[in-house]
Amino acid sequence: MRLRLAAVVVVALGLLLATAASGQSPPAPTFDRGAPDKSITDGSAQRKLDRARRRWRRAGIHNYRFELNLLCFCPTRGPVVVFVRNDRPVNAPAALRDVATVRRLHRAVQRAIDRKVPGLSFRADRRGVPREIGIDNIKQAIDDEVTYRVDRFWRGTKGRGGPDTPAPAPRFAL
Repeated sequence: MRLRLAAVVVVALGLLLATAASGQSPPAPTFDRGAPDKSITDGSAQRKLDRARRRWRRAGIHNYRFELNLLCFCPTRGPVVVFVRNDRPVNAPAALRDVATVRRLHRAVQRAIDRKVPGLSFRADRRGVPREIGIDNIKQAIDDEVTYRVDRFWRGTKGRGGPDTPAPAPRFAL
């Protein structure tokens, strides 16, 4: 790995010196995201997502709360309990609104499949609730991975464990 990286650096420096000597501007860098994840190319990721969506629709849950952890190289503060009433998030942090319901978590997986990301992992429970979504947008880059993890899920917005009222939306940026 180090030898290959060193070779790439030497070739890039050589090209830069050659173009500088000729008076031309250096070529625009090309960026390879990497080959799509195998589960995307063989269709298993889409089948798994479709199965989770069907299970979620059959469950018929419209009022719930869940503890969402965002794991990434970004300024976040611990898990957030997201409340959903009539399929709409209540007081969700702005940075998490695009994943603040089960259906929106499903959409995040669909977007990753459509973009053909090089790294995708997805696990859902028997009701179709995504328990962990891991997305790596660029194979050879660091600090671009993001993982959404649902650690707890409560049906309804009151009683039987967990907070009964949504906390004020915490302010943090991605």
